[in-house]
Amino acid sequence: MSDFLFICDSIQPTLKKVKLDLFNSFEDETTSAITRKQDPSFIPFLSLRQKFGVHQKGGFYPLPKKYASLLDLCNKIEMNYLRNQCQIQFTVQNNFTDIIQVLQLLNLDPKLYKLKVIQDGIVIQHPSQINSNKCDNKTIVKSSQEIAQLSDLINKRIQSLREKLDQLVQMKHKQYLSTINCEDFEQFGSQFKIYHNDFDLNDCPDVRPIKLKKTIFTKEQIQLHLDMLNFMTEHYDKRGVSFMFYDHIVTILSVHFNKVKSEIERALKNIMNLVPDKIQILMNHINKQRWMIQLDRASLTQLNKQCILNSFLCN
Repeated sequence: MSDFLFICDSIQPTLKKVKLDLFNSFEDETTSAITRKQDPSFIPFLSLRQKFGVHQKGGFYPLPKKYASLLDLCNKIEMNYLRNQCQIQFTVQNNFTDIIQVLQLLNLDPKLYKLKVIQDGIVIQHPSQINSNKCDNKTIVKSSQEIAQLSDLINKRIQSLREKLDQLVQMKHKQYLSTINCEDFEQFGSQFKIYHNDFDLNDCPDVRPIKLKKTIFTKEQIQLHLDMLNFMTEHYDKRGVSFMFYDHIVTILSVHFNKVKSEIERALKNIMNLVPDKIQILMNHINKQRWMIQLDRASLTQLNKQCILNSFLCN
């Protein structure tokens, strides 16, 4: 009987622990894949804080999600201009978060774009377009050499923004290393483009959007987003959970605020785009009814909720 129990114990899934003694800071604990498959109720918890960030490939430092989304939008605008060489229009109805993020980009680099405020949004003019309009150039089709030069210019602009974002993270990282008395890690980390394992990228300062001279967001739009985040946080806190099914929370919000579901979903998407480290959708299933919304309740305390969505108050 004892031999049988010994065999049973030996085939049970085990925890594998790997330690990398690099300045005694890297430690990773992974659970056997067998254990996860055997547990039908397992939920793949994804860290909303995401220490190692994104955009880490290609010899770059990692970026927090909130910075990566700014870089993605800049890349989107630049590539659009390279293809079409015309101005871009963003409307409040369709590009709510894009407008706010453009205003954040202009805080990082005031000369990045020129904005024109219209009734329902903004028009973005690329500096190259402005310069070409000043020149007496009537040719619409550019030569391959001109396109290549424009492409090089755009790559340099994106790289410049990337460096500004990296500098913000590195300054915060340097302060963190000083706090934990581990300044030596900075030289080591620069060789491999990594940050200290315990450094939380999302502790980096938020980029505040610049203020527009003319208001384009209504008070009702701003208040709806603030109220939705407050209600969701309280709803999750009462139940002591971090996950809820997407359809379920959309229905609850729709009933509570007396709004159609499409409007709730649009506002919910706006919130997630602006604070991706605090709320996100787990869309790891083809069936939308299986989607889940994860909320980082620990970072959404009553004291800092208003500060978190100050990005909405940019007008």
